[in-house]
Amino acid sequence: MAEGRFVVACLAPDDQMIEVDSSSGRVTVDERRSALSAADGAALEHALRLGEIWESEVVAFAVGPPQINASLQEAAALGADIHRIDSVGGVHEECRGARALSPCEIAGEPLWVARQLAAGIRGVGSPALVICGDMSSRRGIGTLPGALAAELALPQALGLVSLQVSSDGTLIVERRLDSGWRERIVVDRPAVLSVEAAGVRLRRADLAALLTRSDSEIAALAASSLTPPRPAHPAVQLGAPLAYRPPPRRVEAPSGDAHQRLLSITGSEQTAAVASRVIGPLTASEAADEFLSYLRQNGYVEG
Repeated sequence: MAEGRFVVACLAPDDQMIEVDSSSGRVTVDERRSALSAADGAALEHALRLGEIWESEVVAFAVGPPQINASLQEAAALGADIHRIDSVGGVHEECRGARALSPCEIAGEPLWVARQLAAGIRGVGSPALVICGDMSSRRGIGTLPGALAAELALPQALGLVSLQVSSDGTLIVERRLDSGWRERIVVDRPAVLSVEAAGVRLRRADLAALLTRSDSEIAALAASSLTPPRPAHPAVQLGAPLAYRPPPRRVEAPSGDAHQRLLSITGSEQTAAVASRVIGPLTASEAADEFLSYLRQNGYVEG
């Protein structure tokens, strides 16, 4: 493989139908249902398009147990060279069907996964570009691509919505900004990119190629000896779900003798409910003033 002449797509096949028990908060996944997320599909599609333009090989890396092979075979049928890094002892342990996730797994271990991916990529060569999906079902937005860029010591451009190659081979990317704005960046290769699933869908594999790849085994690379981090206190702790309880309003302490304080606390000194004093219709500004006045009078807000 030519040095710096291949495009890497980092995939994270995962159960896209995670089950959550509403009463206990127990989160259950089944790796046999693993599939590519929309963001990972967009990352692979961008990698395939750039591979065609640059006439480069497309290599896809994934970290996971053997159960994710089925979802990787489609990527192989599209022409990508697939490498799976075995995650025994890592994020996924031995999987035999549905299992409950621990709080540590829900929080994710992006640093450990990034180190495994970086080691696998270095074993193949120096990539021209590394593309990841910006969103994972467990690790949120932008965590893994940023960690991978740090491990590979490459510049990064994250949260992209489009990738274009100009006539002179320059890679121009577009990132979403607030208020509908877009930012265009010229990316010098090599670099690490993360893409959104914005207007890009993974192409369908040829049926003959898919049937051929469905019977083939995907060789697993041994995970490095790096011990996955297991924090003493998990970043996410699941407890019993509770109904929403609004914060209490501030009430002044009662004054006077014991009898007056008792009347004040129980509200017995109020002989009648406060009658409505608003006669409408009111303008929006007047209605807001009346509402704020009521909140102040009853101690919900100060000032």
